[in-house]
Amino acid sequence: MIRLFIVALVLLFSVCNAAADPLILAAGAGYKRVMSEIIEAYEKNGGQRVDQIYGNMGHILIQAKGGANIALIVGERGFLESSETKFASFHDIGQGVLVIAYSKAVRIKAPEDLLKPEITRVAIPDEKHAIYGKAGMQFLHNTRLRDKLREKLLVVSTVPQVSAYLMSGDAEAGFINLTDALYVKDRIGGYLVLDKALYHPIKLVVGVVEGYEERPETKSFLEFVTRSPEVKEISRKAGL
Repeated sequence: MIRLFIVALVLLFSVCNAAADPLILAAGAGYKRVMSEIIEAYEKNGGQRVDQIYGNMGHILIQAKGGANIALIVGERGFLESSETKFASFHDIGQGVLVIAYSKAVRIKAPEDLLKPEITRVAIPDEKHAIYGKAGMQFLHNTRLRDKLREKLLVVSTVPQVSAYLMSGDAEAGFINLTDALYVKDRIGGYLVLDKALYHPIKLVVGVVEGYEERPETKSFLEFVTRSPEVKEISRKAGL
């Protein structure tokens, strides 16, 4: 009886611990602010705690594949689908918008202004691991500016790093998403929204990693994200 009682306690403790485990969501660093707002709203409305990971999307996908217990990944659908991480489903959040942002030291009215001599460094996220780096390179290729700007391009890891370079004056211009540009607009010179026909559509989604789709906390969070008017308003203000 004592052994059975001990076994029952161990099982109960394991179940309680599993239930107490927070939901883990990961996203590209460029969406940290908007996702943090959405998660804050979710938790204020009675949702379970959500742990958050932000950074280079390539590194995030490696962590997910390596068993980091990441249940949800926010990113561009095509980028997620082409990765080795297996997803059970995708849920739309909005469409990403590419912009050229610039420091307070210069002014950009057209993409060709990047060729001006006063612009010596154009920061761009790494196209291999960041969707806005990929979109930025597509834009430069389609406008025939890529070769002309080759010596000026400064490749960094993430969108927020580009914004940091603009705010510090270490780069005069850079490719980021509209969401990040809106959050830092008071600390930069401004931004130019680019023609969406000149880069592939950026479909932002929440991807549910296989094995986590039936968990109650996953379903609860997805219900809130896809149906809450508060989330729609947060996304609208973030330019999605």
